[in-house]
Amino acid sequence: MQKHFEDIFEASVDAMGYAAPDEAILLVNRAFSELTGFSKEELLRMNARDLIPEQHREQRDRVVAQVIQTGKPVEYEINYLRKNGSQVPVSITLFAVKGDDGKPTGLAAIVRNLTERKRAGEQFRLVVEASPSGMLMVDEDGTILLVNRQIEQLFGYERAELIGQSVEMLVPQRMRSHHAGDRAKFFAHSESRAMGKGRDLYGAKKDGQEFPLEIGLNPIRTPDGMKVLASVVDISARKRAEQALQKERDFIDAVLETAGALVVVLDREGRILRFNRACEQTTGYSSEEVMGRHVWDLFIIPDEVAGVKAVFERLRGGEPRSDYENYWRGKDGFLRRISWSNTVIADSSGKVDYVVSSGLDITDFQSIQEQLRRTERIAELGTLASGMAHEIGTPMNVILGRAEYLLQRTADEGMKKGLATIITQIERITKVMNQLLVFARRKQPDRQVVDLGEIVEDSLEMFQERLTHNRITVEKAIEANVPSIHADRDQLVQVLINLVTNSLHAMPEGGRLRLSLDRENSHLLLGLSDTGHGMPEEVRSKIFDPFFTTKDFGKGTGLGLTVVKGIIEEHGGTIAVESVVDKGTTFLIRLPIEEAQAASVKRET
Repeated sequence: MQKHFEDIFEASVDAMGYAAPDEAILLVNRAFSELTGFSKEELLRMNARDLIPEQHREQRDRVVAQVIQTGKPVEYEINYLRKNGSQVPVSITLFAVKGDDGKPTGLAAIVRNLTERKRAGEQFRLVVEASPSGMLMVDEDGTILLVNRQIEQLFGYERAELIGQSVEMLVPQRMRSHHAGDRAKFFAHSESRAMGKGRDLYGAKKDGQEFPLEIGLNPIRTPDGMKVLASVVDISARKRAEQALQKERDFIDAVLETAGALVVVLDREGRILRFNRACEQTTGYSSEEVMGRHVWDLFIIPDEVAGVKAVFERLRGGEPRSDYENYWRGKDGFLRRISWSNTVIADSSGKVDYVVSSGLDITDFQSIQEQLRRTERIAELGTLASGMAHEIGTPMNVILGRAEYLLQRTADEGMKKGLATIITQIERITKVMNQLLVFARRKQPDRQVVDLGEIVEDSLEMFQERLTHNRITVEKAIEANVPSIHADRDQLVQVLINLVTNSLHAMPEGGRLRLSLDRENSHLLLGLSDTGHGMPEEVRSKIFDPFFTTKDFGKGTGLGLTVVKGIIEEHGGTIAVESVVDKGTTFLIRLPIEEAQAASVKRET
């Protein structure tokens, strides 16, 4: 048994020794010799007090006296003298060895070399001191054990004022109970690492000034219990930057949402990231419905998808901006013409992150432009017609008179035929000139109380022979007791003559002509439908334009429907047309009853 004890004693990595009550060294192991640099023989000739530096002997004597008096082991830290004169930090566990009578017979010591631990502690202290963040260590009671100079600068305290004090002194008074709860929670759940992140926390300086901070907490387990190393960062500048950034964002949001222009922000794949209120109002889609979807999948008509993608690819490839126009299809299918100005936002390397598109709805603007151009053409036509009536009308009348005179006096049939042709063409020229004058110098309607149903009947009577000859059947659906209106009878007859004439030309092989008249709220609705050859869209959209005609040369002036539209609009009404190729055409005229009557009353007054 004795042999086993000696083997264990000798093999221990900790230095072990035994001394008499007068501290003469009686026994040491190899680790003790290696620690001090003395051989065993040398140590056995020494007193334990010989290994203690002079300045530490008083402390060591008190520890020895305490152990002998109480009989309880004591652990303490001290320096040992080595044979080469250097000192080594050690931790000594000292306890008394007692005899059978219970009295101390000697002192035993277990000695551990603290050099590495001290070195690690010093490195830790240097790292903490050099940290750009405030660093402090507290125990489980919240007592401050360590601070660096950044903590001194952050809070305005000297280091000596903080060590040994409660960490509560660094927390505003109003938050101390809340902070204590956080600390208790941390020690209960030591896996938490960043209790201060994601939530507003504040520190209190020595002068009472508060500032926002962020705390990172890390648990450290030591033989003395749990410690907490906390990193503290003053985030005042960050908070100010965040507030300034949020203010800018709020400003940008307000501008984008109140702007009349459409603003769309796309990522580099063409997906929608921002869709302002003007976009919502124009398209009928909400932001939630379009977010993250490709713009060409929602709004672009098929014919323009390839072009839009090509523009987007050029922008994504680095082209700084691009302007173009296209149609946008709304949620209800309605098309709006949009003029776009596009620009890109790129990172520092030049890689495009976003495409910002600002658009203006020019649908109505284009319509206004077209109306203005048409008005200008009409004004020019009026001037031209007036001059032509004077310059051409007078010689035409002379030619017509001479041709009629010669026709009455010649007996030559060939001559008569030629003169008849001259008379017919002059009459046609005169008719065109009269239509030009009617169109260009349209007089204000001479309104009287008229029965529109009666006008329809009278106008059809004029065409009775031609309708029968062209094998055209007539259907009438004229509602009884429709109100009379105040209108220019002659002008409305002119409207019906032009429309019926067009229908006759559209049904050269015969067909069906249907006229209807009824009341629709505050309007009279006059409809005229035929089963003729109809019109394609490109023709239908131009039929009211001056001089536009589909008839062969010499068979139409292109002014008839222009005059019709002008008369209806001067009566405060509207005219619309629907047409299907090989199915027929329908004209719908709405004349406001109250508006017409009010105008008449004003005129009569």
